[in-house]
Amino acid sequence: MTDEMRVLVLDCEFPPIGGGAATATAYLLRQFEKLPIRATLVTASADDRARSEDFTARCRVHYVPVGKKDLHYWTTRELATYTWKAHRHVRSLERAGEEFDLCHAFFTLPVGAAAWLERKSRPYVISLCGSDVPGFSKRFTWVYVPFGFVFRMIWRGAAAVVSNSEELKALAERSAPDVRFDVIPNGIDTQTFHPGAPREKAATILTVARLVPRKDVATAIRATALVAKEFPDARLAVVGDGPLAGELERLAAAEGIGEKVLFRRSVPRERMADLYREADVFVLTSMREGMSNTVLEALASGLPTVLSREALAGINAPGALTAKPGDAAATAAAIRRYLADGELRRRAGEESRRAAERYAWPSVAREFYETYRRVLEAGKTEGRR
Repeated sequence: MTDEMRVLVLDCEFPPIGGGAATATAYLLRQFEKLPIRATLVTASADDRARSEDFTARCRVHYVPVGKKDLHYWTTRELATYTWKAHRHVRSLERAGEEFDLCHAFFTLPVGAAAWLERKSRPYVISLCGSDVPGFSKRFTWVYVPFGFVFRMIWRGAAAVVSNSEELKALAERSAPDVRFDVIPNGIDTQTFHPGAPREKAATILTVARLVPRKDVATAIRATALVAKEFPDARLAVVGDGPLAGELERLAAAEGIGEKVLFRRSVPRERMADLYREADVFVLTSMREGMSNTVLEALASGLPTVLSREALAGINAPGALTAKPGDAAATAAAIRRYLADGELRRRAGEESRRAAERYAWPSVAREFYETYRRVLEAGKTEGRR
């Protein structure tokens, strides 16, 4: 190993594909620029073209085609294709003379499988992101039950397994109590996401999420319908896409607020910070989260928040108002409190910003760097035995 670590990063999701994990990978790679790390990312191609490009001065990205049809939804065939093609592409990079000290894989499956296939070449670190932990998502129960042994095999073969929250760590420990799981939280770019100018009158409610059942966007829509009875100017911005898009649009119309709900399925990443600053209240009553990047973005943007306990997983935000998933009445009551009281909004926004500053990306990247160092030092010790 040279003084500069050579890290192979595997992640099937990278903008524009995916959600929170993709965003976290992009931010982490930018922070590596400030550390003695040279990174190579192998990810899935959004347009089915094989290509390579520089992401930063010390990070090159290789895109492998997997036949991707939907940027926010993975089929079993696409996941299996990524695993095999990523494995083969890493082999081709090695044949071309590239060397890697260790591998960092985001998601146990399918990405961890590609890292496991290369286990004899280098140690690997697994980042748990949510749905890659048995029991996290009902949608993947058909994978969790028959293939639980594969999850355990990949974790046991890793030099380190890192969860993004204590809640996700506890869930993983149920499947593999003999594995050590560390916790490194997701980070937030507190410079890009920052509070906007205060407004006297509040009207805009914001939710940012994939449009899938687990995110419970339906509750935000039903809550807005209740809020609008007292605050006629109230409106909801729904930012995100997914299989429930049409169903949620029909729900808004059925609730009589079709004209008050703005669906924005595709928003450029560079525009997102502005959307948070244009909002007055952020709502997310997810049924389960690993550690929500959108909650961190809302907090950094100084927004008062109405969140489920599940949406707060891994995040210390004592100023947030809470409501249970599916409870539109409680969600609406919390939103009304913010819309009716400008001083409460101001105090809650300041508390949100203070909470976000605990999760700035530089410190998160440093924690991963120290994990890499620990893994490589342990490898040296093993080699001397």
